[in-house]
Amino acid sequence: MGESYWIDSSEGRTYGPLSGSEDCQCGIIGGGIVGLTTAYLLTKKGKTVVLVDANKVAQGCTGRNTGKVTTQHNIIYSKIKKKYDLERARSYYEGNKEAIEFIEKIVKENNIECEFERETSYVFAETDEGLKELKEEYEVCKELGIDCDFVDELPIPIESKGAVAFNNVASINPKMYCDILGDLVVKQGGKIYENSPVTQVESGEKCSFQTREGKWVQCEQLVLASHFPFYDGEGFFFSRLAPNKTYAVAGDVPEGFVEGMYVNVEDPSRSLHYMNKENEHLLLIVGNTHKMGDDKNINHYEVLKEYGREKFGIKNYRYEWSAEDYFTPDYIPYIGHLNSKNENIYVATGFRKWGNTNGTLAGIIISDLIVSGESKYKDTFNPSRGKAFLSKDFVKFNMEVAYNYVKGKLKIGDMEIHLEEGEGKIINLNGRRYGAYKEGKHNVYIVDITCTHLGCELTWNNTDKTWDCPCHGSRFNYKGEVLEGPATEALKPYKCGENKINPKIK
Repeated sequence: MGESYWIDSSEGRTYGPLSGSEDCQCGIIGGGIVGLTTAYLLTKKGKTVVLVDANKVAQGCTGRNTGKVTTQHNIIYSKIKKKYDLERARSYYEGNKEAIEFIEKIVKENNIECEFERETSYVFAETDEGLKELKEEYEVCKELGIDCDFVDELPIPIESKGAVAFNNVASINPKMYCDILGDLVVKQGGKIYENSPVTQVESGEKCSFQTREGKWVQCEQLVLASHFPFYDGEGFFFSRLAPNKTYAVAGDVPEGFVEGMYVNVEDPSRSLHYMNKENEHLLLIVGNTHKMGDDKNINHYEVLKEYGREKFGIKNYRYEWSAEDYFTPDYIPYIGHLNSKNENIYVATGFRKWGNTNGTLAGIIISDLIVSGESKYKDTFNPSRGKAFLSKDFVKFNMEVAYNYVKGKLKIGDMEIHLEEGEGKIINLNGRRYGAYKEGKHNVYIVDITCTHLGCELTWNNTDKTWDCPCHGSRFNYKGEVLEGPATEALKPYKCGENKINPKIK
């Protein structure tokens, strides 16, 4: 997996692993923008906080996003209005607007150098059908009082049928921002531990969780800020979240390119963000989103690079990376109490690619619930809201999960092991399916490709050289090591037994 511009341009921070037992008021699993925002707000209120991350703080989805800090989330407000009503759409907007203002306040108060800028964000249509959808979105935005304008042309060399310009939104280097946020957490008395993957959670009047090294944290309140809630607690999130994979490239564009952020309505989606940083003129191109496990053996980075060459004449690309996103059936993230049975456990997931604002809002909501028991956004983002279950989309999600589970089991795979360098594929050995990858001329890695989360069969992602779960989004490298959850157990190599399935649903 390539490094993102945000991670490469930041100094980073180093925290040691959890080496002993901890007892605190608030335990947080996940060190991205959700976990760090929550930790910052709780420590500011005097709460004792312990935050652990499986890898490095803010180097997961947070360090691999678009850098957009905006209320412009493609087509969203008209969809929420249709699904619920105008007031629910208003609550979603006001929450994300508050998140932008919160980030700006933190940046200014602490003089954070994180490339924060107020900008304009455009959503545009390239087809008549897209234009119809866009105009409907614009009308709802005006009903909500959003500061936006309908424009006929874009200020960049892309032909469009029209666009909605969201004024006075923002962009940021999320990794730089989160690095300082972590500093503030520690300064306020919080503890942060890296390289401490959690493998077990126990709920109750007091919660506890255990790391892979056998170290325990006991806490009164537990926040699951791990992108996907690997501990389910009978919330059935594994059946209510659709995992998607998205790719990004960044290349040089000429000086004078019009600043701004852009995204089109249609599929395939292309998200653009111009970055003028210390005489570097970079254009970030994001897209080629597909369902996890549905890679189709396409070099997604090359597709995006060709788009940049054709549209903007980009010749030199400096960065490429990918990120994983989770989608809810009703377009609104799950933020709040895990469920009624676990009211001291909180969850934040399903940001639909808009994690900088929704993730910040999640920290605001969860910290308010912990400190005061209330949040003005509680009902809007409630993970147990009825329409997140009772919908045709919910049924469709579950059918797709079941289909991918069975489909993988029925695939036979290649009968012979013949691999080119850098090639990965499914093979059949002694009547069982395995995943094989050839590194260099001589090293071949063969692993059991039954996902260690709920037992779905993994597929090969040729772009990132990973084994991906089409059901719930877990990712493993070609050696079988966990890259992203909800899975916590590695894949077993050939002749080392079958994978341990650890669903974590109770």
